[in-house]
Amino acid sequence: MIAGDRNAEGGVGGTTFGLMSSIGSDLSVSVSFNIARELLDAAHDEQLEEDELIALVLGFAVVLTALNARIGSALRTRQDVAVSSAQAEARAVVADLKSEKGDVSTKFDDAVLEAFVNDSGRRALAKVASRRTALDFVALLVSIGQRIATAIAIQLLASSVRSQQPSRIVRTLTLTALSVFFVFVESVSHRATV
Repeated sequence: MIAGDRNAEGGVGGTTFGLMSSIGSDLSVSVSFNIARELLDAAHDEQLEEDELIALVLGFAVVLTALNARIGSALRTRQDVAVSSAQAEARAVVADLKSEKGDVSTKFDDAVLEAFVNDSGRRALAKVASRRTALDFVALLVSIGQRIATAIAIQLLASSVRSQQPSRIVRTLTLTALSVFFVFVESVSHRATV
């Protein structure tokens, strides 16, 4: 990858993105709470145990997470191939220029030519990023499904703790441990993708 290609942009776009991300998080929590209630009611109607339902939803979350990682890898590979191809073409142009000029090139000329190669890679990366394909759409859908499935699993786990623990102190400690665990997992996964 090229240095500086993942810089966050501030300004109005950055603020709007932050606001929309916050709204999306709030919506996923509130919607997942209601979906978890509906799933619990449906599980009771079908005589399915809460533990089985939780395992089923966690299984879907794990499958969607693995699929999301695979699609993300394919998207990164597509970007890497575009950048490598553009830089290879630029290096071929540079090699032609050097062969025409001979051995008289200076360090300044080499720096300018290397900047030309890097700039070609940046332009190719921007071109790939601006083009949306079906794979980008599938990645978005899988990411949304993963977030919702994880939020539903968390709601189901919290509901299970509330229904199975008679002591308020134990419930509070267990729910706190549950939230710390999932926040830790989220921060580790976010750090791994940056």
